[in-house]
Amino acid sequence: MTKKKEEKIIIPEGHTLKTRRDFLSHGLISMGALTAVPSLLGVLSNQAYAAVDCEVAQAIVGKTPILIFDLAGGANLPGSNVMVGGAGGQMDFLQSYTTLGLPPDMHPKNQGQLNTDLGLAFHGDSGILRGIQDNTSAATRAKVDGGVFASSSSDDTQNNPLNPMYWLNAAGAQGSLTNLAGTRNSESGGRSRSPAMSINPAAQPVTINRPEDALALVNIGRLNTVFSRNQAQRILKATQRMSEQRINNFSSKSLPEQIKALVSCGYIQSQDVLNKFSEEAINASSDADVQAVFGNLNNGDDRKTATLAKLVLEGYIGAATIEKGGYDYHNRTRATGEQRDESAGVLIGKVLELAARKQKDLMILVYTDGGVTARAEIDDSANGRGKYVWSGDSGQRSSAFMMVYRNAGRATLRTGKRQVGWFKESGSVENSAMATSNSSVNLSKAIVANYLALSGEEGRLDAIVGDNPFGQDLDKYLIFNKL
Repeated sequence: MTKKKEEKIIIPEGHTLKTRRDFLSHGLISMGALTAVPSLLGVLSNQAYAAVDCEVAQAIVGKTPILIFDLAGGANLPGSNVMVGGAGGQMDFLQSYTTLGLPPDMHPKNQGQLNTDLGLAFHGDSGILRGIQDNTSAATRAKVDGGVFASSSSDDTQNNPLNPMYWLNAAGAQGSLTNLAGTRNSESGGRSRSPAMSINPAAQPVTINRPEDALALVNIGRLNTVFSRNQAQRILKATQRMSEQRINNFSSKSLPEQIKALVSCGYIQSQDVLNKFSEEAINASSDADVQAVFGNLNNGDDRKTATLAKLVLEGYIGAATIEKGGYDYHNRTRATGEQRDESAGVLIGKVLELAARKQKDLMILVYTDGGVTARAEIDDSANGRGKYVWSGDSGQRSSAFMMVYRNAGRATLRTGKRQVGWFKESGSVENSAMATSNSSVNLSKAIVANYLALSGEEGRLDAIVGDNPFGQDLDKYLIFNKL
């Protein structure tokens, strides 16, 4: 068999290749080369490269990185973890927290049963709080604050529209490699879904669970903004002298390898570009700050959390969702739930500490699908900690909470309150209290409003989500002033 001679592609004189269609029609790039793997050529040959969207690029500047924790199964967030109260806010204590898991001797009014180290009040023996405290310094905790949303949701189902990722992307949560990511191969990147009206198929999150996944990002997003028009033209001109085989070989390389090749060939002069998108720069396993906080990443939860936290904090990804399972823990013990809650707190604490080491502001959102109720029966085992056992699902005892780390110092409160909505004396959400109390869609919109407010852009809410369900009362749903 004779070896097929490699053919060169001839471009008519005076013809400039600009679009993807041009490249396909002249045989420079096959359809597979443009769709199968991320390639710089696919970005630079797109029409969008020649006129970089400066408005979008500007929107990226100054936006707060955001990480979402999706606790799947219906965890207890209010009462035994984040403190909740009546219409007066977190400190307007309920007479009893029995159904929220606390016996009378652990009522938050009692000495030592309340903790405000993080600004946002937690129960003094909260499992989530223990995990955070054990993995953060006092200096880091002093720069954290947050808010809790008393909001009911359906029990133990992926149909709760709790994930606002797409709206956050539209609000400015955008990355230099890809906009959205998650640990689950789903439309939201986690278990709970995103509101149907928010979903943008072009922005569907990529799945990342380990450092190696970052080198195979499907959507290389706005990488074209790091190249000048002149650099892009030089690269595209060079491809006119290349065969399809050589172009395909280039496109099959990893993103860092493609950039390294362009630098070494002189098409990109800036060493900063190479450094920013090198394998070492993107890989969480090579990051000294990540190693100092998370260790060697042998643990699966640490590995996926560290990977996404690094990518979000350094601007490679705009927003990311970390799904953590095992929160359907109403097994008539307290021990299982306490251990699960503390493990979530450990991850949250490590993320906060990583933000502090990198001197980056960060917003964290924590939600769960439904909730859990307790019965007046003590689990006196070591891990049960003398608290009431979890006995069944209860979406009327659900909540979500957000935390903000501000490197310059703790964020200032908008209205002086950290609680949106409230609980009834029975220990369940007052569904008629606020627009977010009995609507997961409105809760998602409120999270977006709070994200926008961190940049002083809450006035854009209706443009982002399609309406403003809070009207003139918007301030009542906002926790912080502009950072």
